Amino acid sequence: MTLRSQRRLAASLLRAGLSRIWIDPEEADKVRSAITRAEIQTLVKEGRIRLLPKKGVSRGRVRARAGRRKGSGSRKGGRGPGKKQWVLKIRAVRRHLRTLRDRRQLSPENYRMLLGMAKGGTFQSKSHIDEYVKARQMLRKR
Repeated sequence: MTLRSQRRLAASLLRAGLSRIWIDPEEADKVRSAITRAEIQTLVKEGRIRLLPKKGVSRGRVRARAGRRKGSGSRKGGRGPGKKQWVLKIRAVRRHLRTLRDRRQLSPENYRMLLGMAKGGTFQSKSHIDEYVKARQMLRKR
């Protein structure tokens, strides 16, 4: 025999859903014999039937989704001159890095690292690369 009706009565008394009602498994026989609201109320007072705490909704998935929101729907205005400026700048920077590598002033490892940094927008110009390379002593000794 199940405890369905007892669980339903307890849920009604405690003003909660059926899933939040906890019935002590040790006292299942005693609870099974209780068939009136008054008997269920006494079992609640004795602690044989309890109300479980509410479960919240995890915000983890929402946090994982939260991003920069830079999609096409969020942008106002056209592409503008910014894209053309970026293309000109990045081409010059990459060309300069290639020449440094071809002249064997940069090691292949440093070249790859600086290329990635250039893609991320670290360098503003060729002279900026030269400053960076000199400051970190990346130039090879002849």
